[in-house]
Amino acid sequence: MANAKRVGLLFGIVLTILGIVLLTRLSANYFWSILLILLGLLFEFGVLGKGAGRFVPAGILLVIGSLLLACNIIGYDKMSYLWPAFVFAPGFGLFQAYLVKKTKGLLRSSMILIVLSAIFFFTTFFHVGWARMFFGIVLVVLGVVILIKSLRGRVE
Repeated sequence: MANAKRVGLLFGIVLTILGIVLLTRLSANYFWSILLILLGLLFEFGVLGKGAGRFVPAGILLVIGSLLLACNIIGYDKMSYLWPAFVFAPGFGLFQAYLVKKTKGLLRSSMILIVLSAIFFFTTFFHVGWARMFFGIVLVVLGVVILIKSLRGRVE
């Protein structure tokens, strides 16, 4: 019975939003971005999913829905600057799950994604030319470290 109630709630929200979009003559693009935000909120408040794991899709849907809504308002040409939000989205969801479960793995994973997205935002906004060289060096060093560990048999 509770599952049928959730499905009814979801369809009711979707149809209501679609009706508002049609009545206000908004672009259908607004509908999809708002739908993603609402689905994210349904995960946030536990309507769709239980436990700490629900926060991962909630965070992803909220960030990507907000990004698409912002692009609908300010223009999709800004996506060339806003693309690091796609890296940030799962990091945000993982961080929310960490706040509930307090697992080091969740914190580590979320921080890697959030820091990477911050670096990508910085290099994208300020057109940092040295970033390509820096990331190339970092990738080579990480690759060599992984190769050495795997040859020694210490891969984690």
